[in-house]
Amino acid sequence: MGKNKDRLKKKNKYDNLSKPQAEFDFHDKGILAPHHVKKLADEFLESCERRGLTKILFITGKGLHSKNGMPVIKPFLRKYLLSLPNVARVYEGRSDRGGEGTLEVILNS
Repeated sequence: MGKNKDRLKKKNKYDNLSKPQAEFDFHDKGILAPHHVKKLADEFLESCERRGLTKILFITGKGLHSKNGMPVIKPFLRKYLLSLPNVARVYEGRSDRGGEGTLEVILNS
């Protein structure tokens, strides 16, 4: 029985390859206007590029605490990131990384 439990706990040996190399959390930043979101994202992206990182995670939250209950940061950030030449791909994060409340980003290397 012990061996079966250990086998179930084993992680995929390739899982580490898909993990983000850095993350930025918009929580506790207060109420942000679009230009603030853009500035924070740009600073984080520049830092990641200087460090040679190619996979990053933005934690945006689901928007449940927005005035109208609709997400604001995530849709704006997604659209902005997709407009950048150094961004290859933007997609919703895996459920174990925050799912709906996150964006995973692949930067051009």
